[in-house]
Amino acid sequence: MKLLVYSMLFPNRRLPHHGVFVRERLWRYRERHGADLAVVAPVPRARRAWAGVDREELDDGVRVVHPRFWSPPVLGDRWRAGLMAAGSGPALREAAAALQPDVLDAHYAWPDGAAAACLRDRLAGPLGRRLPLVITVRGTDVNYPMRSRAVARQLGAALVAADHVVCVAEALRRAVLALGLPKERVTTLRNGVDGRRFTPGDRAAERARLLVPDDRRLLLCVGHLVVRKGQHLLLEALARLDAPGRRPLLVLVGRGPDEAALRRQAERLGLRDDVRFAGSVSPDELPGFYRAADALVLPSLREGWPNVVLEALACGTPVLATAVWGTPEILEGCRAGLLVEPTVEGLLAGLRRLPELDRAAARPWAEAHGWEATLDGMRDVFERLAGR
Repeated sequence: MKLLVYSMLFPNRRLPHHGVFVRERLWRYRERHGADLAVVAPVPRARRAWAGVDREELDDGVRVVHPRFWSPPVLGDRWRAGLMAAGSGPALREAAAALQPDVLDAHYAWPDGAAAACLRDRLAGPLGRRLPLVITVRGTDVNYPMRSRAVARQLGAALVAADHVVCVAEALRRAVLALGLPKERVTTLRNGVDGRRFTPGDRAAERARLLVPDDRRLLLCVGHLVVRKGQHLLLEALARLDAPGRRPLLVLVGRGPDEAALRRQAERLGLRDDVRFAGSVSPDELPGFYRAADALVLPSLREGWPNVVLEALACGTPVLATAVWGTPEILEGCRAGLLVEPTVEGLLAGLRRLPELDRAAARPWAEAHGWEATLDGMRDVFERLAGR
């Protein structure tokens, strides 16, 4: 099987955390079923975060190219897929001619899947045949409520044009089916968890490494610092929890455009001694943060299939999360998990109930969410489309 992967969300040397979940699924597929891969990961011009990304990289023997495309904010979202297609088309055709792929595998429906749908017919020349297109839906690409009509039309057209749509949660599959796609062309294949890297460990040692006082509970929140991740709700709930000195210590792992606003909010709420901003954490360091925590708190307003929930559980750490989109599909029935409404009041009630969670139940629950079924499902989709 030869897969030509198309996604803006893919790690690179400049941004090693960017889209790491896309890479993990593909690398695990290669490990289990064998596949030749080539990756085209477009990079927006004039965006500071992507400055310095190499034009081409070799990642564990896989060629990854980073064509540039214009994406000025003043043009708005409706132009993004077309601009991505225009900037990355030559690189995608060159990669297709070199690899001779069986499937074009696009990750995120918007703008990546829409751009891939625009480009797919242009690959018939170098390949001498029509290339099947799979689009993977991961969350915000379809559950963002403020899409313009122009974007919604392009998104719907791309999903209809795809030969198959993969959703990482059943909640997302229902949203895709509501667009009118036939059931046989939409499959739910959830993300798994790496039980070899995310494991329980020496909790006391990890707490000492993070300089957590012995008498304080530690709450962890991992995610991009943006409004949809809900950290602002969590800070408000934490401020209402107890008097200063008796609150848990909250560590926020991640960076994002809302960091300055969250710092000001923490200061205004009197949480200076109760909140730490840890910034970006390397994948190798992250398990240590999970092991040290009394609980992971995920206060998101929208999610697809949040990998951090299973990562924390695999490290033996209970989880408090908002009941949005795919998150209940992970935690319902789990004695180490608690679901609440995505509000300050919901989070406050959940924080007060954290002592009810069974830490011993976390790891066994995660072990039931391995990668095997997902990887086998991917093989079935790819081989059917490739006519094997």
